[in-house]
Amino acid sequence: MKTLKIPLILLSLVIALLSCLPGSLGVPTQTIEQQNQVGTIVALTIQSLPTRTQIASATPTIVAPIVTATAISTRVPPNVPILSAYNYTCELAAGGANMTMNLSWADRSSSEEGYKVYRDGKAIETLAPNSTFYVDVAYVATGKTLSYYVEAFNKEWQLSTNTITNACE
Repeated sequence: MKTLKIPLILLSLVIALLSCLPGSLGVPTQTIEQQNQVGTIVALTIQSLPTRTQIASATPTIVAPIVTATAISTRVPPNVPILSAYNYTCELAAGGANMTMNLSWADRSSSEEGYKVYRDGKAIETLAPNSTFYVDVAYVATGKTLSYYVEAFNKEWQLSTNTITNACE
């Protein structure tokens, strides 16, 4: 009888320990996976017995997005500069002449970032805002001409004067 008591006590202890584990001894369990607002998977294990409920994590975390609006600046195009006067002189040189071109224009804009002076379609100088004149000295071959115009610019706009073309004869 003593030899039978010890295995029965051990068997009772094993059964008692196993009954503490979820899903043991035929107690059905159910695992539910749920996605909260941040995208984290939360696992819930619920046993069918109403007195035993194990919840791994059930506090949803709600994160409100932060949106910062940036101001949109609308740039105003600069007013077209208008050549108010120009004159040139020619000094004879071998095969042509050195032309000195004096350009002046009215600064009609408050939104320009500067002015560019062009000779024959290529920018030759960038000037500060509110500039109103430029002097260029360039060689011009006999029978050839030089063309000039001035452009007011800012980051979005470029507006230019009429082109003037002259030759040294």
